[in-house]
Amino acid sequence: MSKVLLVGCGHMGTALVKSWLNLKSHSFTVVDPFNHKKLKNIFKNKKIKILNKAPIQNEIKKFDLIIFAVKPQIADKVISEYKNLEFKKNSIISSIIAGKKINFFKKRLKYAKQFVRIMPNMPALIRNGVSCFVSSNNLSNINKKKINKLFLTVGKTVWLKNENQIDKATAVSGSGPGYVFALINSFEKAAQKLGFSKNQSRELVITTILGSINLMEHTKKEPYELEKLIAVKGGTTEAGLKNLKNYKIDKIIYKTYMSAYRRAKILGKKN
Repeated sequence: MSKVLLVGCGHMGTALVKSWLNLKSHSFTVVDPFNHKKLKNIFKNKKIKILNKAPIQNEIKKFDLIIFAVKPQIADKVISEYKNLEFKKNSIISSIIAGKKINFFKKRLKYAKQFVRIMPNMPALIRNGVSCFVSSNNLSNINKKKINKLFLTVGKTVWLKNENQIDKATAVSGSGPGYVFALINSFEKAAQKLGFSKNQSRELVITTILGSINLMEHTKKEPYELEKLIAVKGGTTEAGLKNLKNYKIDKIIYKTYMSAYRRAKILGKKN
């Protein structure tokens, strides 16, 4: 059985642990000094150990995988608690901390050898997420398969070539659900302004979005092809799309990604 230590358990960490609850191949321990009481209630009667401080030397050597999942702003302080600890031979040190590079961990964890940066996203909570990875050059094939298999249980996995790519993935898939929810909120508000009730707006918008995604997956057509099929010349869809394009929707989305990407770079500056 693989033993996993999760250091920090905010929204993303909680989403992952909830999705991993029924895995018989792994055991989980969570360290969170700030939320340990709350987490004990969330995971009451579950086989998850909740700690309010970092494990001591004898305990840390039991773990095959250690995942740091704290906010970037407190990463330095938290990781300093582990700097003198010797980890289990062949253990994996991983991070889902936005912006923090592998070198950040190498400098602070002198006894660690193999590192992986991961950027999951919130749909992991319902096992429908996507997790992007980049690793140190010495990550063994066995460890790569181990961590990949664990994250496959919460959705798709994508291995990237370098750390700049994972900062970009943070902007696209990591932050992406937030953009989608903001768009859905705008669609619903607009539908209500047209006169639909809140419930009617929710049903119309969500069903339309899900149906459109399923249609694209089913037909295997490019989005622009389907757009052209629906936007008949002189019709209602064409009129609506003209408005989106007049407001330069492509440019807005690109700027959204770039804002998140630049923030990821700023958060990772202290390496």
